[in-house]
Amino acid sequence: MSTANFRALVRVCSLSLAAMAVLLHGDAAFSADVVETKRKNRLLEEVVVTAQKREENAQDVPVSVLALSGDMLEAMGVDDPSDLQAVTPGLTYGSATGFAIVYLRGVGSDAFLMADPSVATYIDGIYYPFASGLAQSFGKVERIEVLKGPQGTLFGRNTTGGAISITTETPSFDEMHGSVSYTYGHYEENGADFQKARANINIPFTSNLAATLAVFSDTAEQYMRFDEESIQQHSPDEIAQGYRFKIKASFAEKFDLMLAAVGVEQSGFNTALAPNTGPSDLAVLLGAEKQDRDYSVSVNAPINFDIDSEVYFAEFNAYLDALDIKLLVSDQYINNLGKTDFDGSNAPIAYFGAPVYSDVKTAELQLLSNENSWGAGWLQWVAGLYYIDSVAGVSAELALLGGETGQAGLFGLSVPVDDIISLVPGLTEILGPVPLAGGLSLHLEGELATESSAAFAQTTFTFNEWSEMSLGARYQRESRHVLQSSFGLTNGDGSYTTAIDWASGGATPTTADSTNFSPKISFNFYPLDDTMVYVSAQKAYKSGTFNTFNINSDIDYAGPEDVTAYELGLKYTSSGGNLRVNTAIFETTVDDIQVQVVSLLAGGTVRLENAGSARIRGAEVDATIMLFPALVDDFILAFGGAYLDGVYTDYKDGTGFNESTGLYEEGQDFTGKPVVRTPEFSGTIALSKMVNTELGPLDLTVDGYYNSGYSYLAQGDPFKEAEYYLVNARISYLLEDLGLRFTLSGKNLADTIHAYSQFPNDFGRLEALAPPKSYSVSVAWEM
Repeated sequence: MSTANFRALVRVCSLSLAAMAVLLHGDAAFSADVVETKRKNRLLEEVVVTAQKREENAQDVPVSVLALSGDMLEAMGVDDPSDLQAVTPGLTYGSATGFAIVYLRGVGSDAFLMADPSVATYIDGIYYPFASGLAQSFGKVERIEVLKGPQGTLFGRNTTGGAISITTETPSFDEMHGSVSYTYGHYEENGADFQKARANINIPFTSNLAATLAVFSDTAEQYMRFDEESIQQHSPDEIAQGYRFKIKASFAEKFDLMLAAVGVEQSGFNTALAPNTGPSDLAVLLGAEKQDRDYSVSVNAPINFDIDSEVYFAEFNAYLDALDIKLLVSDQYINNLGKTDFDGSNAPIAYFGAPVYSDVKTAELQLLSNENSWGAGWLQWVAGLYYIDSVAGVSAELALLGGETGQAGLFGLSVPVDDIISLVPGLTEILGPVPLAGGLSLHLEGELATESSAAFAQTTFTFNEWSEMSLGARYQRESRHVLQSSFGLTNGDGSYTTAIDWASGGATPTTADSTNFSPKISFNFYPLDDTMVYVSAQKAYKSGTFNTFNINSDIDYAGPEDVTAYELGLKYTSSGGNLRVNTAIFETTVDDIQVQVVSLLAGGTVRLENAGSARIRGAEVDATIMLFPALVDDFILAFGGAYLDGVYTDYKDGTGFNESTGLYEEGQDFTGKPVVRTPEFSGTIALSKMVNTELGPLDLTVDGYYNSGYSYLAQGDPFKEAEYYLVNARISYLLEDLGLRFTLSGKNLADTIHAYSQFPNDFGRLEALAPPKSYSVSVAWEM
């Protein structure tokens, strides 16, 4: 197609959008005067993003990005990362035993112990490589950016699915300000209550020294209840609390330095309280009964979770004549201490305790062009270096709770375990004559060190007023080394005896070195002042990792993932700002996909394997429209939808569980099966009306979310989430003179039962159910 024809085609599409705007809005949709008087609804707010490492309007960035300011998050009822799913079509955000599991456009990872997520999380520009604790409450944030598609050039390793970037408040030298909020809510199921408190303050000590402090505290009673057969009857509150402190100093108007400390603590059951709604034949043989999806659960093992994280980071900026310089360094400590009923049933079969710890150090140097740089009128660029050094480990206990018939086992319970031991290949030979009358507690140690460095660059060339090209690339070197991998028995005094040390006695290499080059090219066109069309091609890379939890087999290596993605997108904003439409079509190919299988009978508790390849094709759209502004003030329609066609194009010799018996099976062919956690269609819709009163604006919002369902394992049945929908509503009233906002909210008003996640294993389908219908009232004060 010639350049002239392409421009003509794009112009026709743009004019079609403009015609739709006129039909919906009348001529007032394009009046600058209308913008001044009509654009008051928070859902129409323009958001500045840093998707290309510099501040830009979201509509000017040739990347598919959902950008939400703090006010928009509040208006849409989003106060936790898991809520992002309900406002982001194509995103699934779950949680399993304290770990966030995120898929975006069909690319993600449900690996959560010694592997990396495929959708990276950045908070204040700092990369958080481990999923533990990321499903925490937001606290006070300025904006969230959900970057869709691979972001391997600028955001680096393990962004094959995309990135979620959270930006919190930066200290301001201008004036003192702050806010306090309190929310009280009630779950209709089981009469459980919850409370949320937030506070933040910005203090300018001088004209070049300021600090911010933000704190939050959430407490919730358990909306799940224990039935009469459960060994546990008391439910501790779910507690999350934390702080974020930043202090910033400016020097000579050319340099600034910010130091920050963040601490978060979480305790309770988290998503470890997961009833077994589809027990396997093995679980039934050992006494498990099927549990209903009704917020009732029976467990026969102790459950608890405590997640603590501490992060310290610094940001240094230099604003020079020829370029800007940014340096980010961080030191992160994360501990996840937890125990869960491994079979999720009323039978005394097994429990799993897996304290997870990590120590992560990162550094990133960015060099950015500015308005004084050479060629600033036609050239923008960013270049940098990145480094990460981490150690992560797990010290796990897998207890088989049985004993010989009639004899008490662990926790005073009894059930035969000889048959379970015999099902694990080679385990009887390894253990030898071990008395099983008191049950059996297996101890597994795994520790992995990672060191990675990268260089990256991206340039944008502006050819003329309507076209530009972006080129980017990232080169990475990485080394991973197994520090510990052992299996043994826990003794009566709490110590353990090592049976096999795979790290020192195994035959498999314990170090893997790799290099990777990830390029990107994008062409951006501006056929009209208010329209952008972009087409891009890029590659991304996810690091390989080791299986360090092995009972009966040596250490093995799960290789890296490679992603190739193509995208064609259009962004349109009417001249009056009353219509905003973003749409894209894309195709993503993933090779050597890392897939997690949780199985005792496979010879380990958590194992990774590589599937051959998958292909995801899709289309998405999101739009925000001010409806009939000439007739109705501040009446907003916002909607979005994502269609995903994701299939495994090569997945032979896969592992899973027999559909009939639930027993572990190797050698299955999943080629042609849908990609896991990838709904064919998901969509959102919201109607919001602002009513101006003498005391201040009154907001009324109703929104809905639909998900067509998806599989949790490549095999599909019986590990599926059926289609479901959610309905939410909010009424908010702002007393402007006092700075007080009152909000009434209802979530999941249709009382839809769905799962945060499933945890398939040898004993069946364990499901952590999402919250039931709830109501809340909140009050917030800004000074």
